Amino acid sequence: MRGSTIEPETLIGHPLGERVLARQAELEAAMEQLDEGTAEYVGIDTALATLAQHLEVDLNNLDSVAAHTLNHWLERNKYLGLTNEAKAKRAP
Repeated sequence: MRGSTIEPETLIGHPLGERVLARQAELEAAMEQLDEGTAEYVGIDTALATLAQHLEVDLNNLDSVAAHTLNHWLERNKYLGLTNEAKAKRAP
């Protein structure tokens, strides 16, 4: 991401809801630095819109379906909004 990023290692052991909210904040910050209409902007906007549909649940008491959905969202969007250097750090 172009601004500060939260390294995934700093969130190891944290609840899924906390990790989702941290990633949401990262994407919102990245989106502020992009020109509206660019492919990256649209991708982030789509990811955040998708997430908004799933944030109606209690993030402190997730059932297995909600947890699976949010974890999948995190995995699907883990490289979105990152610079190439940050992507290389997050690659397994």
